Amino acid sequence: MMYVPTFQGLSPIDWLRPADPNVSCFPFASKRVAFYRARNAIYYLFNSLNALMPRLTVLVPDYNSGNEVLALRAAGATLRFYRVGRDMQADLNDIERLCRAHEPEVLYVIHYLGWPQPIGALKQLCRDRSMLLVEDCALSLLSEPGGEPLGSQGDWSIFCLYKTLPVPNGALLVENTMPVVMQDRLRLRRAGAASVAGRMAELMVQRLRARVNGVGEALQAAKRAVGKAAGALDVNRSKVGDIGFNLADVDLAMSPASSRLLQRFNYGSIRQQRINNFRALAAALGDAVTPAYEELPNGACPLIYPIMVDDKPAAARALRARGIDALEFWNYGADAIATESDDVQFLRSHVLGLPIHQDVKPRQLEYIASQFAELYPRALDHASATC
Repeated sequence: MMYVPTFQGLSPIDWLRPADPNVSCFPFASKRVAFYRARNAIYYLFNSLNALMPRLTVLVPDYNSGNEVLALRAAGATLRFYRVGRDMQADLNDIERLCRAHEPEVLYVIHYLGWPQPIGALKQLCRDRSMLLVEDCALSLLSEPGGEPLGSQGDWSIFCLYKTLPVPNGALLVENTMPVVMQDRLRLRRAGAASVAGRMAELMVQRLRARVNGVGEALQAAKRAVGKAAGALDVNRSKVGDIGFNLADVDLAMSPASSRLLQRFNYGSIRQQRINNFRALAAALGDAVTPAYEELPNGACPLIYPIMVDDKPAAARALRARGIDALEFWNYGADAIATESDDVQFLRSHVLGLPIHQDVKPRQLEYIASQFAELYPRALDHASATC
């Protein structure tokens, strides 16, 4: 049985490749502050803004992971939620309505999975109303639909690096139009060595398992045992990829290991490989699935291949049993599901992600397609997905 992980793994070659200290692509060549996690960057930015505007009101999409909401609230912002439709696009009319009702200072926009929001219209709306614009690109690193990098239009933008790149941690707060206020007070500290070393080991074992499943699975089991032992010994570790917000960890910096690796990747190649894998999997799946998006815009860098399934937990379990580590995308937000719109509840119930990252090989894409078609001849009736 093959194994196809959700996210990319780390190769020793990545570590040994010659460095390019002058990476020119966005956002790495921009003025930026590097953090351990994206939620830390969100907290720092809005804590700074709240110091200048004590009654800071922020418009936030109702379709969110929860981490950004927890960080915004911890920073003292008042949040108003605007609607996101089943097409994962912001409802411009609802944003206008909330602007008239609450006169917010900031519009917070999330670009989902590499696909763009209508950023031109949103930027113009912010100009007309003298609002600040923040682009959340945690899921959209390297995405340049139409040649315009996501995250380059807002006053600030936030990127999570380890979702797209094989680094143990890292996030960027990018300053497009103005510096972050109170920057002179920022004092970041290093995360514990156990956190960085443990995640590096996970990334390497994951990559090995994707190529030699039996050996990699044994090593992964050993790595889990070591992790449990470290937990029992109360080794201080800071996780990535979890849900929650811990104010005690908000001042963690990106690790030197991540900084070193960032100088060694071929970003154009990573983007193109993800695009190629997305298109190859789409062709192989054909009518067996209902895609969450009708098409991939030119230049957009997909995080996963998002599809709609009727019973997401059951589909994920069935695929994992066959070695395909499908991603149950954003099952829950920060608030009780009863407070969310029908469209958001629909998305949380049905969006499943298939792996298409830069480490996935053609034979693995064929395996994903064959296994999915065997399990689910038709994942979700298209009419119900788009109604």
